[in-house]
Amino acid sequence: MPTTPESASQAGLTRRRFIEVTGASLAGCCLASGCRPGAPLAEVSAEALSLHRESLVLDLHIDSLLWTRLTGYDLAAGHQNRLPFQPFGYHMDLPRALEGGLDGAVMGLVINPREIRDELMLPLKLLARWEGERGIAQVSASLDLLRQSAERHPDRLLFARSGSEAKRGIAEGRFVALAGIEGGHAIEGDLSKLITAYEQGARMLGLVHFQTSAAGHPMTVPAFEGRGLTRFGFELIAELERLGMVVDLAHLNSAGVADALGKLKRPFVVSHSGCQAICPHARNLTDEQLRAIADAGGIVGIAFGRSFVGGAGGVADLLDHVEHALEVAGSDSIALGSDYDGFIVPVGQMGDVRSYPLITQGLLERGVPVPVIQKILGENALRVLTEVCG
Repeated sequence: MPTTPESASQAGLTRRRFIEVTGASLAGCCLASGCRPGAPLAEVSAEALSLHRESLVLDLHIDSLLWTRLTGYDLAAGHQNRLPFQPFGYHMDLPRALEGGLDGAVMGLVINPREIRDELMLPLKLLARWEGERGIAQVSASLDLLRQSAERHPDRLLFARSGSEAKRGIAEGRFVALAGIEGGHAIEGDLSKLITAYEQGARMLGLVHFQTSAAGHPMTVPAFEGRGLTRFGFELIAELERLGMVVDLAHLNSAGVADALGKLKRPFVVSHSGCQAICPHARNLTDEQLRAIADAGGIVGIAFGRSFVGGAGGVADLLDHVEHALEVAGSDSIALGSDYDGFIVPVGQMGDVRSYPLITQGLLERGVPVPVIQKILGENALRVLTEVCG
C-alpha cells in the first residue's frame, strides 16, 4: 500500500520524512490514493523536494477556522475541493499540510462585526446576518475551536502562543497553529477585549478587515483614501506591542499604513498582499510601501489568490510577485501569506496546501539563492513571531 499523509502520521513520520520517502514515486502514490491527476508534488524535481524537506515552511495567513466554525470542518481529516479552480475554501487540513511540507501557519479568525457597514463585502454581510455571535464572543469561540482541535490531536497539532513554542512544535513533527484576528472591529474599540483575546491565545491582530474599524479604514474603499489611523488606532498599536502581539497591516489603506509605520517600534507584518507593480489590485502594495515596510522592519506575506496575482493566474505569475518584492524590499522582508480558505480562487496549480513545493522549485529555477528561498518559505515569518511574541 502506498504511503499517504494519514498513514505517515500514524506511523510517526514527520512532514520532512514523509516527503523524503514519497518523493521518488509520488505520481503513482497520488493515483493510487485518489488525488487529482497531476497533483503538485508529482511535478517537483528531486532537488526541489530535498530543499523543501530541509526548509521551514510557515504561512502567515490561512482562514481554515472560518470553515470549522461554519461547517464543522475537521482540520485533522483529509478533504478535497473538487470544484473547478478550487475556489473559496477546503484548501488546508493536516494530511495535506503534511504532504505539502507545511510546518505551520497563522490561522486567521474572521469575525462578524456588530456594526455591519455599507462598505462590507456582500458575502461577509450575509455571514454576519446568518451567524449570531459577534465581536469578542466570536473571537473566543474561534480560539476554543482551535484549542479543542489541538487537544484532540496533540501529536499532530500544536496551538502555539509564541515563535519559540512554534519552533519546538515543528521540531517535534507537529503542525503549529498560531492565531491571528482579522480586523480590529473584533475588539470593538475596547483594549480590555484585546487583553481577553491575548489571554485566550491570540498573537496577531489586523487593524482592519473589509470595513472601517475603530482603528482605521480599509484600502478597498477609494472614499477612505487620505483618512489614516484614528486615535484609538495609535493606542491599539501601542497596546499590541506592549502585550507581545504582532501588528498586521493587511487590508489597511495607504494613509493608515503611513501612520502605522510612523508609530511601530517592533517588527510587524502585512500578512497577505502582493505587488501593485505586477498587479494593480487595491489590496496590493506599491513599491514605495514595500520599501517603507522593509525599512521599518516589517515583512510581507505574498498571497495566492488570482485576483491579487493577476496575469494568466499561474504559478509563474505568483513567483513574479515574489521576485519583484525581493528586488524592492530585500530578502529579509518577504514571506508566504496564501490566504487559503479565505474565499479566494487560488492561482493555477496552487489549489491547496500540497502545492508549496512548486514555489520552492520555481524559485530555484529562477536562480534565487537557497538561503533566500529558505527565508521566504518560513524563516522570516518565524523570526518576526519570535522577536515579538517570544
